Amino acid sequence: MRAESLPLVVGVPGPQLDRETLAVLERVSPAGVILFARNVESTEQVRDLVRELEAIEPRPFVAVDLEGGVVNRLAGLWGELPAPSLAALAGRRAVRALGDASGAACRALGLHLDLAPVVDLEHPAGLIGRQGRTLSHDPERVASLARVFNEGLASWCVAGCLKHFPGLGAVPVDTHEKLPVLELDPAEFDRHLAVFADLSADIPIVMIGHVVVPALGDLERPASLSRSVVDHALSLPGTPVVLSDDLEMGALSEWGDLPDRVLAALRARNHGVLVCSAFDRLEEIVEAIARATADESNFAARVADMSARLGTLRRDLCQGSAAVPAPDDETVAQLWERARKAASL
Repeated sequence: MRAESLPLVVGVPGPQLDRETLAVLERVSPAGVILFARNVESTEQVRDLVRELEAIEPRPFVAVDLEGGVVNRLAGLWGELPAPSLAALAGRRAVRALGDASGAACRALGLHLDLAPVVDLEHPAGLIGRQGRTLSHDPERVASLARVFNEGLASWCVAGCLKHFPGLGAVPVDTHEKLPVLELDPAEFDRHLAVFADLSADIPIVMIGHVVVPALGDLERPASLSRSVVDHALSLPGTPVVLSDDLEMGALSEWGDLPDRVLAALRARNHGVLVCSAFDRLEEIVEAIARATADESNFAARVADMSARLGTLRRDLCQGSAAVPAPDDETVAQLWERARKAASL
């Protein structure tokens, strides 16, 4: 067991922690764990899983992707939630109801962080907009509605996360499969960046997407592996915590094996990196980090700084969640129904 956590946010294989899985987590000591539908069978089962995770030292924070619409890892518990785009069309009250429902569900299960809202701008060519995950094409409206959604999360002491810096709204392909290049004129690109700058002091966790962004000084490397792009995120108001998107995604298939991608993302100065499915490779990744820290003093210092920053985030998230009593399952179900009605589902 490590005295300090590593700057990793990892997925676990199933709904329970068997002895082998727990042993790996204790050896790897990730700063965070992210849950998926494969980890969700019932509310009591998830609460038991979270309690098992919380018994690990140092204690990891527990996160989930809960945007509404097509991104809802908790649908098996309380059903569907309206897509962000549908809630946005219905107005601020519907977006707040979506945030309240998401926050209540997370708090009821003991989860600390919701990897939402998406603040990518809707664009005619963009896949994310077609999936219903965007709030608007207008930067000011996106910022306003994202803040409303986050207020709903915060009312349950659940943190949110801005994604996907520097903006995937105009990207026509799925980064789970391909690496796109974001080519926008300067004025249009500034509109995408403005949303993150407007919100980062209030929602101080930012996720970096997998997209090449020549306008930010890197003609080749994906944003998540690019020092120049990550530096732009680090310099946002509020100096946010910066997390990479899942490093297993197809967009990074040409950028080395998974341990190489983890090292590249950490060298790019992400505070933490997501490894969502490859649980069987976590110890290999840790070994790669250990070799790099032994060989490179600068990298060792950087990893220590990142671990400290993510450790502070972990402490704040875990302590903050205790400030509000957890709602019972019936209350969550009522809030989910209210969110559906507010968006006219």
